[in-house]
Parts: sequence; C-alpha cells; structure tokens
Amino acid sequence: MAFLKKNYKLERIFFFTFIFISISNCFQKNENYYQFWKGYDHLQRSIKSTSKNDVYFSALAGSLSEENESLLQKTPEGYPFLSLSGNIDNQQNWNLHWNKSDPTKYDYLAKVTFTPKLWEEREIYAVERKIIHKLNGYQPRDFFKWFHDFALAINDHNAYQSLKSSSENLQFLCAAMQCHVTENAEWHTLEFTINEDTKTKFPGFYQRTGSRLEKTKLNLEIWDKFNPTHKLKITNQGKTIQFHFPVNPPIDYFQSPKEIRFLGDVEIRSFGITVKIQNLEYKLKTNFEKQTDTLDGQFVRIGKKEINGNFFYVIPQGFVNFFIPGNMDEYFNEFFILLIQGTQGRGGSQIHATFKKTANGQINTITTYNETKRKRFSLFGGDDSQKASNDFDFFASWEEAMLRDLK
Repeated sequence: MAFLKKNYKLERIFFFTFIFISISNCFQKNENYYQFWKGYDHLQRSIKSTSKNDVYFSALAGSLSEENESLLQKTPEGYPFLSLSGNIDNQQNWNLHWNKSDPTKYDYLAKVTFTPKLWEEREIYAVERKIIHKLNGYQPRDFFKWFHDFALAINDHNAYQSLKSSSENLQFLCAAMQCHVTENAEWHTLEFTINEDTKTKFPGFYQRTGSRLEKTKLNLEIWDKFNPTHKLKITNQGKTIQFHFPVNPPIDYFQSPKEIRFLGDVEIRSFGITVKIQNLEYKLKTNFEKQTDTLDGQFVRIGKKEINGNFFYVIPQGFVNFFIPGNMDEYFNEFFILLIQGTQGRGGSQIHATFKKTANGQINTITTYNETKRKRFSLFGGDDSQKASNDFDFFASWEEAMLRDLK
C-alpha cells in the first residue's frame, strides 16, 4: 500500500512541507535566500536530466524493491547501492555522474546503500542515505523566522490581503488551486482546493496528487514541546488542504523552537480497504548555534491502528510485479515496527541534518536511516498516472513563483 511505501510518505511530507516553505518566503526580497533556492531548483533539474531511469530516482530517495536490485551497483560486500556526485562550474552548470568511485572533490554527493537483512524469517532492507551539498544562504532558522511572520500575517486580515496582492508565490497557488481563509474562535484556516483549474493547468498533478488526497483523511497536530501555545494543524477534506493557524498567536510564535512534536491521525480508503492510524507521533529536535543549525528527527510511538475491508484490485494496463502479502494485518504491524522501533539495534526511521556556515560558504549534510520490507505493493496502483514525474510541471512552476518573490 502506498502509504507504506517510503516514496509515498516522502511525497506527502514534501508536498505539505513545500507549501510551508513556499508561503513562508513571501514577505520581502532576500538575495541570500534567492541564491540558495535558485541553486536548489537548478540542482534538482540537473539531477532529473541525468537519467530517464525511474528506479534510480526512487532509489536515490531511499526506495527499492527486490525485483529492481539488479539495476543497481553492488558494494564489495554485495549490497545494492547508488551514488550521484559532481561539481558546478563557473558558468553554474552541473557536471553530475552516477556511481563514480569515491570522489574526493564535489559540490554535491548522494549515496544510498540497501543492506538486505533477515528479521527473524522476514526479508528487509536497512537503508542508509547520505547527502552533502554546498548551497549557501539559507538555514532552518531562517524558515522559522519566515513562518513566524506568515502566521502573524494570517492573523491580520489587511496584512494577508496585502500579501496576497503582492506575492507571486501566493498568487500562483491561488491560480492553480482555489484558496481562501476562514476563521472561528480558535483558528484562522488557510485552504487550498485542487479543482478544475488545477486539472486544466496541471493535469498530471491533478490526477496523481488529487486522487491520492481524495482517498486520504489527515489530521496532523504540530506544537513546540516547550511552548505548547505555539501550535498549528494540517488537515484535509478530500482535495482541500487546510492549514490552521491559532487566532492571536504569541508574539514569539515558533521563532526558535527546541523540540517540535507532530501527532497524526491518517485514514486511507482504497480498493475496498480502510486503513486507520491514530496517534502516530514524531519528534524533531532543533539546535541553532552560531554558524550551525542541526535537526534530529525520529518516530516516537503509535496509538491505535487497524485495517478493514476486502481487498479488490483490477490490474491496470502496464502494471507488473504486483505483490499482495498473505496476511494484511501482519504486514501492517511489521511496517510500524520497522518505522518506529527498528529491528537491527539502531532504532526506527531517523534523520540527522546539519547546515554549517564556513569561511568558504556553507556545507549541508543530511543522513537518514530506516528499515523497509524488500517486497512491497501499492494501494494506489502502479499505472502511468501514479508516476512521480506527473507532478513535475506543477512543482517546477511553483518553485519559479517562489524565486520571483525572493528576487
């Protein structure tokens, strides 16, 4: 099922997080931020241009299935791995290479290793990823400054209307989707609805992300552990994504959080099956020191989880290698053991990231570890409409709008 697939989880997190980053960068021009995000956009496009092999890009994001292992290189121990590295020249052109042996000089390096393991009699991967890049001008502390300002603007009707009229970023989102703000005694709610305008302008995004949102019901609460009034919620109703900001937020709202908690309830209905997850909790610790920002994240716990219904699936044209586990409940429980606890003595899914200013610029290092099943399947299907590349035009246009706000 797709929510059990790492790439689905990353895509949903990316989508909601990118909205946060995007709308939080609406306020004023900033050359440093512009150069960072321009460089990020250019790097992502350059990576995409290096290959047409979707297995490579999925593996680079940490997702691999057993039948695709033969497409990757092998470590001396025989484990599947993938790497991408390269440099940017004086004309700002990237020269990137797949699977280059141990480069010593690089501006970008990504390596992912999939180590097959046995957990009792179950086949899993221990997945280790490391990404290093030298994009300069933006750190996590900057995001929280902008997010603080945006929350205060949402609380002020005139400030929000002024922002909406001046921000090309927000104008793009409101042209690609229907958007408006509602209010009750506790929350200001900013809503984006994927609609017919979205379908006309970005049909791939409408088909893929829109259909997945329709099958999903999300309630995500976020708060600063040491300042509980610093909180927000993200929910959806069908194709409508809702961001709930508190009425009259504290003046220092999320300016410098030390530990952010995420508590989510998710329900997915697809092909006759209903999956319900309650109280899935994640913690993200932050440390902002002189020149270095550090993020450490991991799952904490899960409450109730259940799966109901009769599985019904019609194989779409072009879909192959479909796998249905013999025991859905068992598969479901094992997934969360891998996600939260882990089985190899290293804990569950986790991330460690540093963004360090140096005399020559900035070095950003992201390492992740997680454990996944070697055999997997998707509740959302595997036909061409579900390829991640269908979302590219939407996100590329969105990034361009964000850059125009910063320039």
